Amino acid sequence: MNKFLKRTVSFIIMTACLLVSVIFIPNYVVDKKSKFTIQQHRKMVLFGHSHPECAFNDTLITNFQNLAYSAEPYFYTYQKIKKVLSQNPHIETVLIEFSNNQIDEKMNDWTWGYKYMSSMFPKYASFMDREDINLLIKNNPKDFMSCMSISTRKNLVRVLTGNYNFSDEMGGYLRIGKLYDNGKTANDAKDKVSAKFSDVNVSYLKKIVNYSRARNKKVFLVRSPHHKKYEYLKNETAFVKIRNTEFADVDFLDFNNFPLHDDDFADYGHLNYKGADKFSKWFNTMVDSGLLQDENIQALIDQNLSPTSM
Repeated sequence: MNKFLKRTVSFIIMTACLLVSVIFIPNYVVDKKSKFTIQQHRKMVLFGHSHPECAFNDTLITNFQNLAYSAEPYFYTYQKIKKVLSQNPHIETVLIEFSNNQIDEKMNDWTWGYKYMSSMFPKYASFMDREDINLLIKNNPKDFMSCMSISTRKNLVRVLTGNYNFSDEMGGYLRIGKLYDNGKTANDAKDKVSAKFSDVNVSYLKKIVNYSRARNKKVFLVRSPHHKKYEYLKNETAFVKIRNTEFADVDFLDFNNFPLHDDDFADYGHLNYKGADKFSKWFNTMVDSGLLQDENIQALIDQNLSPTSM
């Protein structure tokens, strides 16, 4: 009996050591050696999901880099921004997309639903703290284990190949060539708008703002241009309320009403390359003219969006 217990204990210890070796050591190595390099002249960076990813053509904006990524909720943006800002002290200004669908309940699914977690978690797992991990386990324990397995395999490959460069995986401007077709290509279908909101997404936006400020960065929330028929504009009242109560101390750059034609859109929520070029050139001119230093930023934006000024 004693011999059996000893073997059992030895097996458990060996298994635990193997788990530490296979999971935690590569995780630690990736965290310490990861590279999120931004070119030195890029003083302003943008984070968010697919709306800014398609709207801000950073080849047309001076000293600016678009780091937005499709279907990225703030939970994963937070992991990314910690590495980007800590490794690139030359960054001075942080822009964060804040649009109507980002308060919607569907952001919970973007955070811990298997479809999204299986893509995002393996990329950013090494940079999460216990609170982040516990959030995913609490809300989707079954799929979390599957995603942990994917993450472990990817980290092992990184260690074995010595590839710790995340610079090409952070996001960037996405050029869309298709034209608006009366909303038929819209990713945000009408039946998906919820009357409920994502407290988690809002709370992680707060974390992003606080982290950026702790590193002495200028922080702005921005809303990219949307088509007037964009379905999530229906929650505008709730959106404004959350912005005014939770982020009243953060300057908000609202470009939602930037004048564009139907053929400047890919769908209700996304600009195609034509719309992105128009908007990006205008945004670059505004920034070069001192937009972000103005005491009343939104008034200046609205003034320059008037028909007589365009």
